[in-house]
Amino acid sequence: MSYSWEDLFPLVSVRKLVRDISDHNPLLLSLKADKTEPPKKKEFCFDISWLSNELFLPKAREIWGQPVNSNDPIDILNIKLKRFKRYFKGWGSHVF
Repeated sequence: MSYSWEDLFPLVSVRKLVRDISDHNPLLLSLKADKTEPPKKKEFCFDISWLSNELFLPKAREIWGQPVNSNDPIDILNIKLKRFKRYFKGWGSHVF
């Protein structure tokens, strides 16, 4: 959705439903004024099309190459993945 669309329809919400068989998630468009559940945080989802963007790999290398203050390999991996997620969460929607 775009900001202009949200300005026209401020009470509309879109929610991703659980997929059963397909690799696509169905979307539920709600026109209710009252929201029965709190908004969910946007999930991180890597998109293979990001690899075609010339800015992606250099930025990914830069983020992954930042030093980590830990000697535990699992901690190092988790910290690097969190950094990657923090930067690229939403990146795809701004670039693509």
